[in-house]
Amino acid sequence: MAAFAEHFFPLLILVGFATRFSALALLGITLVIQTFVYPDAYPTHGTWAAVLLYLMARGPGVLSIDHLIARR
Repeated sequence: MAAFAEHFFPLLILVGFATRFSALALLGITLVIQTFVYPDAYPTHGTWAAVLLYLMARGPGVLSIDHLIARR
């Protein structure tokens, strides 16, 4: 399930659909990987976490499916 999620949620973010939910799911996966798999890879995972937190806070932007849905 994690391997599927690691491929599926970035595609959703790419097209801008369910961006905040996808970013939250990927942040959870990142935290689990950081804690249990690669505990010394905090610079890489910290960058990923920062980008995902930005997407969660700001949203996907005007060129996204989420934006088109919100306008209606």
